Amino acid sequence: MKDRLFFPLALVLAAGMVMLALAPGFGRLPEGAVAGNGRDYSRITIEGPYLNKVIAGGDATTRLQKGPDGYALYIEADAGVLNDAPELGPHFRLAGDIEVQFSGYTVRCTVRARPADDHGAMQMEANYSAGRVGESGWTEFDLAPGFQDYSFDYNVPVAEGEQGVDYFAIRPVVPDKSRAVIVQSVTFERLDRWGN
Repeated sequence: MKDRLFFPLALVLAAGMVMLALAPGFGRLPEGAVAGNGRDYSRITIEGPYLNKVIAGGDATTRLQKGPDGYALYIEADAGVLNDAPELGPHFRLAGDIEVQFSGYTVRCTVRARPADDHGAMQMEANYSAGRVGESGWTEFDLAPGFQDYSFDYNVPVAEGEQGVDYFAIRPVVPDKSRAVIVQSVTFERLDRWGN
């Protein structure tokens, strides 16, 4: 084979192999712990495809769905299957950088949510857990039709020793059968320092 044919063909083949190697990453939804942007931790929002970072935990069902308003997170559970521990139900893991930046601060946690169309929950609960140093406890909200913001403030304990893992859990209140909630976004606002 002549050089003027061989080298262009080899270049096309090499470019094709590189594209094929990168293809699995194209279109993948974000996974893993929620991290800050490294510059400004005063407001962190989980929305759009980043809602895919949720971990179902236990026997709950979670799925990212795309509708006319963009991405939303569907969370459903049956009666009696949700554990009281936040990390054993639907939750987001918060990366170590957020744990460090929120340690000793009051953080306002806001969930923008609504009842699901089928088996819609009348209430939902949210909980910020700082692992072994404490948690906010479950805060219950009465849901209204249409997306609404539901907020609570939590004094994040001062981190002690090695970094643990912080969690933010959201779940429908399930009095019987099964219930579901749709989450459009989760926002954390770092407010004033309360701890030393």
